[in-house]
Amino acid sequence: MRREPAITFRGALKILGHHDRPWLDRLNGVLGGAVLASGVVPPVNALWGWVDQKNEAMSLARGALDAVSDRVNGSHGLERHQLVVAAHTTMVMAAFFDVLGEQLRGAVEFTDTEKVMLTTDAWQREGESLVRLLYAADVPAPSAVHGFEENVDRVAEWAYRRLQIVFRFLSGLNENLSVARRQIGAKAVHGFVSARYRSDYLTLATTVHEFKVWSDLGEHAATRTALARLEDMLTVATPQPPARDLRATVHAINRDELDRPVIELDTDGYGVGAVFPSVADIFLTPRFRIALASSMSRPADENWWSNFKQGRDLDLVLARHFSTADSTCLPLLLLGHPGAGKSLLTKVLAARLPESAYTVVRVPLRRVDADAPVAEQIQQALSARTNGRVGWKDLADQSEDVIRVVLLDGLDELLQATTNDRGGYLKDVMEFQRTEAALGSPVAVVVTSRTLVADRVRIPLGTPMIKLEEFDDRQVHEWVTVWNRGNESTSARPMTAETALAQGDLARQPLLLLMLALYFGDPDVAPADTDLSHSELYDRLFDTYARREVTKNAGRMLREGELAEAVEAQLRRLSTAALGMFNRGRQSITEAELSADLSGLDEPSPAGGRLLGEFFFVHSAEAVTSSVQRSYEFLHATFNEHLVAARVVEELREVAEVSLRGRRYRDPDDELLFTLLSHQPLAIQAPTVTFVRERFGRLAPSEREDVVKTLTTLIGGYRQRRPAHRYPDYRPLRTDVVRPSAAYSANLVLLRVLVDSSGDVPLTDLWPDTEVEEAWRSTVNLWSAGLDSEGFRAVLFSLGNVHGSLRHPPPLFISAFDQLMAARLRGDVRTESLLRMGHSVIDDLQYYDGPESLSWLESVASFLVGMSTAVRKAPLHLPDLHESVSVETTTEIAHRAYQIFGAQGVRWTKGDCLEFLRWLMKLPVQKVPSSRSLELAESVHPGLLSDLLFRADEEGLQQEWVDLVEVAAAMDAGDHSEWHKTGRYLRRLHDYGSRDYRGLRDYAPLHDRDDS
Repeated sequence: MRREPAITFRGALKILGHHDRPWLDRLNGVLGGAVLASGVVPPVNALWGWVDQKNEAMSLARGALDAVSDRVNGSHGLERHQLVVAAHTTMVMAAFFDVLGEQLRGAVEFTDTEKVMLTTDAWQREGESLVRLLYAADVPAPSAVHGFEENVDRVAEWAYRRLQIVFRFLSGLNENLSVARRQIGAKAVHGFVSARYRSDYLTLATTVHEFKVWSDLGEHAATRTALARLEDMLTVATPQPPARDLRATVHAINRDELDRPVIELDTDGYGVGAVFPSVADIFLTPRFRIALASSMSRPADENWWSNFKQGRDLDLVLARHFSTADSTCLPLLLLGHPGAGKSLLTKVLAARLPESAYTVVRVPLRRVDADAPVAEQIQQALSARTNGRVGWKDLADQSEDVIRVVLLDGLDELLQATTNDRGGYLKDVMEFQRTEAALGSPVAVVVTSRTLVADRVRIPLGTPMIKLEEFDDRQVHEWVTVWNRGNESTSARPMTAETALAQGDLARQPLLLLMLALYFGDPDVAPADTDLSHSELYDRLFDTYARREVTKNAGRMLREGELAEAVEAQLRRLSTAALGMFNRGRQSITEAELSADLSGLDEPSPAGGRLLGEFFFVHSAEAVTSSVQRSYEFLHATFNEHLVAARVVEELREVAEVSLRGRRYRDPDDELLFTLLSHQPLAIQAPTVTFVRERFGRLAPSEREDVVKTLTTLIGGYRQRRPAHRYPDYRPLRTDVVRPSAAYSANLVLLRVLVDSSGDVPLTDLWPDTEVEEAWRSTVNLWSAGLDSEGFRAVLFSLGNVHGSLRHPPPLFISAFDQLMAARLRGDVRTESLLRMGHSVIDDLQYYDGPESLSWLESVASFLVGMSTAVRKAPLHLPDLHESVSVETTTEIAHRAYQIFGAQGVRWTKGDCLEFLRWLMKLPVQKVPSSRSLELAESVHPGLLSDLLFRADEEGLQQEWVDLVEVAAAMDAGDHSEWHKTGRYLRRLHDYGSRDYRGLRDYAPLHDRDDS
């Protein structure tokens, strides 16, 4: 059975009355059926029942709130969760009706005749919309993003706006209400509502644990590890039935993760004798930033994230999230760089969420079918984790009295593995949550992803996003202390925190810090090595391990030449495995596939045993059927990405050297390079691109110049290139005629941009003897035709075309609008402009890619087109005027903007009107329009014009606009009664959802064409 949402007033009252039907029936009767919504609800009852002199409805509600503590503390799981949210919703509405009663009783007394008028047809129709607004709309509640203090302001503003709507609705009954509405002081209302809400809230926080968590009144114990405080905050002392069999099985598996080593490999394999601490010991709660997704969000951009405050209490934010209503409506998106600890955090989270209230399923997306529906992916993960013992449907049935939590770990890996367009995966998750809630089993979902690919998916508006931050010095010291303490009895050399911190950014990510500990734990490594780059650290780790491994296998010390050759063979085999995974779009490779790849590339395979031996950085899985079936995957995706980048750069250097460093020039022999790079675009693995750029940066200037020349030659001739014939048996993917040229050319262009130290590569440098525009556009079209959707999208987010020069990364990311990004990359200005205007209207997409004047004009035009439609509920934040724009242009823009304001301003809030007008009135104009749109706006938003004139000089408003505002403000309200009538009617249409403007045809002011 579907449950009413506790975040709406009607749903909250139903939940509070679930076990007290007489109370619910009595309240429903007082309110004319508004709670149970049986038939048409008279607004006189639904509204007046809360503010009449008898005060019966308010007394019933207050009584329920007084008794709610005992009911909450006697419940558990899902029932408790819904009771808590219902209590909060009722508390907010009680504060609202308190202030409404104060305002009405202080402003006017209604006669019985006037109350009867509320039941007549015209009032009834508008009243039904008002009842829906008050009883069925969501109420502001604490969430992951908004704690108690932030929510106090949200509740006060919400109540003030609802108060204005109620007064507008009632103003037709009594003329005194029009005056009273103008006298409602925002500050006074905010103060009254805030005080009442705060008092009620803090009273409940003394007895209801969740209210205490939301208000951050608990202890701040920074020394607690592995999210132990999260478990404490979400565990309440209530009678709890024992978990049923399947729930207990899943919880036991989740809990077991805390005692496992942080990496389940024997470090003896690396040769330093160190041991990996347990997850519970080594995990440190990361710092974070949090934001809500909006149309203007740029979650893949570090600069955008810097605008948000950094926090330390991630456990508190997560506790707040999982105990509020938002958690089961939208996914929580958890972002971080490679090695930031996202997967480890999901393991700890699964172990720490208390079994009494939550059932948690962790889904490593790299191990499930990337193209399967969300529910099927959960089932696959459950089957794999429990050896087939637990099914999702059975687990859901046994978890009906608790909240289920699904942790989808590795969206970036899913995007790499799929051959379909899964840019809407988060919307699929939201639909999954909606379906489960409709079936009476709400689900909270957390999705993790690398930050760099966040712009390749469509993020639902309002989605909470958390970005994990790097370790600070204190956390590095704490982590190193735990590592050294766990290795006191081993042969590994301790690493000091100072040694780690000397490596700069490498010490700030948990995975890299662990690699540093391994590296410096080797007695043969000089402890004074400093300032390693990411790629240099991985080079040294792989080289040190390979040297030790080949020496151990040989049983003797090898001569330097033998040693170098053996090390190169091992690392080459590793890179072939990495390329095999990359080209197949997977994070693993079977032994049969690797054997075929080695044979297809004419590379030797070791005789007998495992193809990759016992490589420390590779995990081997075995399945025994009629024979042993092995597969390999790297300990972490960054090892794969490092090896791919190393191999690509090495092969490219080899091609350049043979072509340019001989006694005479030769055409580049790129057979092997083409074979390796004609299956997937490198852009699909963003860290690989970073590794490539780092390696290019370490080349000598002369060698970089050779690589530039070689790439330019290969790009110029890729159309005439004959099919590769030297390695016909290297086939990681099914044969495709178009894909090889598309993938290879995309990779050549990206490599050419990455190797250039200037940052910009003119297209004329790539095709010096060709019609550049045609060559470039056809190349981008080839990529669109030959690459799969995720591959093409990755290229779009790796290359930008700025006035005919290529740049990595592009200066602007426009998430999930591939055709628009493709037009920008092609340099197709007309197509971009058309798509820009269309998306502005249909998808509410606007962007500003200044600072050029043409860019400003295009941006403002698309913003205004979007605002001119009825779809927009509020104005947008328009870009400031560019200094080179002519006054003729600004005059035209200003007049169009003013027309839009005249038509749409009545729909906006007073604050939105102020913001828009302050932007508009900074534009210089040759002639100002009529003042009538300002007069209409003033009739809808009393005090708007005086607020606009306040500090006009400081705001930088143009004097001609200021004069116009003063003219409008000086008008006597009585001279424009039609405007006030029009304004009230327009506002009602907006508030109550009507779109019938036919009743306005008799209003003369609207027929004035000058005012539009």
